Amino acid sequence: MVKINIVGVGPGSIDYVTPAARRIVQNAKLVVGAQRSLNLFVEDIKGEVIVLTAKNLKSTLGLVAKSASKGEEVVLLSTGDPGFSGLLHTVLESGLIKANEINVVPGVSSIQACAAKLALSWDNALLFTFHEGNVGEDEKQVLDFAVNSGEDVILLPDSRGFTPKEIASYLIDAGIAQDTPAYVCENLTLPNEKVTVSTLAKVSKLTFGSLCVMVIKAKKEK
Repeated sequence: MVKINIVGVGPGSIDYVTPAARRIVQNAKLVVGAQRSLNLFVEDIKGEVIVLTAKNLKSTLGLVAKSASKGEEVVLLSTGDPGFSGLLHTVLESGLIKANEINVVPGVSSIQACAAKLALSWDNALLFTFHEGNVGEDEKQVLDFAVNSGEDVILLPDSRGFTPKEIASYLIDAGIAQDTPAYVCENLTLPNEKVTVSTLAKVSKLTFGSLCVMVIKAKKEK
């Protein structure tokens, strides 16, 4: 069995797809990914293609494992970096593929792109992802504690259950100062990229697109 390649495709723009990712896709017998990811490799894909959806996830991972067991090069495309709110967690959680059967090719994450856009040094920033419905009360309380800790927070909102607007409202209701600096970066690296520099109070009244990253800056004592 050859290792299954989980390849990070970057935050969205073709300019952020790495040469390593292209080489692996070009040599693959089977390439699997969401349509948005596959579109980045139209000139590189030479093998079979499967469009990955929530409905066919389990069956597709079974096909991926079967192909790899036959010695065929297989690629799973993951938006951003596979290791942060990417396909790596999903694949391992499925139980169909083990860690020692995987070769991870890192990509530029939206978190990195956001920090770069804001010229934010994120050595000590606290990272959160609320993707895939990870929005329980415990997770919200941890976020509240993190913002109160005085560190910068970078997070991936959930477009269906915990949007930037809802996050800002939750934190204000939890006692965080309304004038706490808040930023929302939408569609990073794409032509319609937009950066909103604001406060929690203002963000709590705004609506943002699904492809966004939110930053909550620690308030500095004067």
